[in-house]
Amino acid sequence: MKRNSEPHLTRGFGLIQATALNMSNVVGVGPFITIPLMMATMGGPQAMLGWILGGGPFSLSAMGQVWSELGAAWPGSGGSYRYLREAYGSERWGRLMAFLFLWQFLLSGPLEIASGMIGFSC
Repeated sequence: MKRNSEPHLTRGFGLIQATALNMSNVVGVGPFITIPLMMATMGGPQAMLGWILGGGPFSLSAMGQVWSELGAAWPGSGGSYRYLREAYGSERWGRLMAFLFLWQFLLSGPLEIASGMIGFSC
C-alpha cells in the first residue's frame, strides 16, 4: 500500500465546522466565556438573571424578521450592502453608508472569527 507523502488540506466545511462558524457569527462567543466567569464570581441564580433580563429585550428586536422583510422587499444579492444603499438612496448617502459598512466589516469580520476560535478552542 503506497501512501502519499505530501500533506494536504481539504478545501471545504464539514457539519461541525459550519455549525461552529455559524454559532460564532450569530450568537458570538461571549456567552461561552463570560457565563462561567459570572457563575464563579456571583455564585448562584442571580448571575443568570442578568442574562435573562438583557436577553429579553434583545430577542424582542427580532432582527431575523427585519432581514426577512428586507430580503422580500428587495430581492437580489448584496445583503446588508444592498439594504443600506436602497434605504439611504443610491446616490450620496446610500453609497457612503454601504461603503462604511464594508470597511467596518473588513475590520470586524476577522476579529469575529478570531474571537470564535478563542472561545471554541478552549
